[in-house]
Amino acid sequence: MSRRKRNGIHPVMTIVAIAAVLAILAYTVFGNSRQRDIIGTWVTGPAGQECGFRCGVHGIAASINVTTRQYNSWRLSRNCLILDGKTFEGKRVFDISDTLKIKKLTSKLLTVEQEGETLNYRKTL
Repeated sequence: MSRRKRNGIHPVMTIVAIAAVLAILAYTVFGNSRQRDIIGTWVTGPAGQECGFRCGVHGIAASINVTTRQYNSWRLSRNCLILDGKTFEGKRVFDISDTLKIKKLTSKLLTVEQEGETLNYRKTL
């Protein structure tokens, strides 16, 4: 015979429900922190010659001072930042998806690896 609480819910179901709520809460608080941290403008290079990209809310992206690439969206997948857009080669236009493996992310520094090269970006306003 199974034990039931006064409200008719089995104790195991109560534990499962609480665990599910805690898991959702943990993902909401901690799982999205990386996504919140990546939002902003990231540049590399000396002052006056910076280039990079902007990651906006709702996955909107833009390239900064990069004439051959035009980013329009971004997303995170595991430990990678993926920038989607177009590249221009003469009169030809191609769809691109640049994958940057995130090595380090702080509120002001983003270190990524792309095709074996390490790149350091700093966050600007």
